[in-house]
Amino acid sequence: MLARVSRPIIELKGFQKVYLKPGESKKIMIEVPVKEIKFLDEKMNWIVEKGTYRIMIGNSSKNLTLKQNIVIE
Repeated sequence: MLARVSRPIIELKGFQKVYLKPGESKKIMIEVPVKEIKFLDEKMNWIVEKGTYRIMIGNSSKNLTLKQNIVIE
């Protein structure tokens, strides 16, 4: 999806540090409020553009193992 203004290809919108022992797993939830996906348009208004966004989850930006598209209408 191309935004009306120049935007980074990937943006960090939430994180949680989790410590696990070998073999251990843990379920976590990371909430991303709408204000975190707003950006300034060319007229300096805070907006959320409609469209399809890709949510990616991983332990680093180089290891994004979970991916899901969401639609903002």
